[in-house]
Amino acid sequence: MLIFILSALVCVAVILAVLRYGAFILSNGIAGQLPEVRDGVEHFGRAVGVGMLKAVAADCIVLPSCLLALLPEREKFMPGTPVLMVHGLYHNKSAWTVFRRRLEQAGFSNLHTFQYNSFTKDFDAALAGMESKLDQLLASNPHRRVILVGHSLGGLVLRCVAGKPAYRNRVAALITLGSPHKGSDLAWLGGNRMARALIPGRYISQTVERTSDPDCPRLGIYTLTDDYVFPLDKLRTGRPGWQEHVCSPMSHVWMLFSKEVAETVIEFLRASGVSKTE
Repeated sequence: MLIFILSALVCVAVILAVLRYGAFILSNGIAGQLPEVRDGVEHFGRAVGVGMLKAVAADCIVLPSCLLALLPEREKFMPGTPVLMVHGLYHNKSAWTVFRRRLEQAGFSNLHTFQYNSFTKDFDAALAGMESKLDQLLASNPHRRVILVGHSLGGLVLRCVAGKPAYRNRVAALITLGSPHKGSDLAWLGGNRMARALIPGRYISQTVERTSDPDCPRLGIYTLTDDYVFPLDKLRTGRPGWQEHVCSPMSHVWMLFSKEVAETVIEFLRASGVSKTE
């Protein structure tokens, strides 16, 4: 029975990866951005193949790990600069299990996550919850600024809250991983309010566009073979003051497990002068 379940899980993951990468090619092709994607990778077919393999692997990791979200919250307020990590659409705090361990190995100890409901709630509810979480974190660290790291939609939640006057000077750094800064064509297939609000030009991208950026170093990391956010230009903020880093070909969700991405974040913090103990 277990073998049957695992085989079914892999089959579903493969089918979904093929469909998403088909949509990725179609969307970038229609937008005229496929040549830029091709020019940005050493071999387009191989890059897409690597992305698909990592997409399947990520899905097989994520689905069982969702059970970890049922565990009670046991965050501790440790010494050092607080780091707050926010997951993306349809995910949960378990998204950060591997990434969190890599931050710990780099010396960051005051680590926290924010979990919101992207299935039945809307974007404003996520923002309200994020504000409450950030207020709590800052109150517990009154003389410190906070490092914010968001994957996918989580990066937009962070952008919209961090840009508010109450928080702009309390953020040490803002980092987004594969965030749909201008929406995503895949959102046309979304089945709820939160997903449909990610359609380019709709509520979430409008809200992000109206929000000012916090006064801190800002980095957007993305891959040219993202299978959830496309076409390519939707992954870019298009604003001055942001650094951008293109990582090697991988899938959208695999960014959470990538050693390369984690090391890029850690190096950015070091280069920006953001201390682990400020």
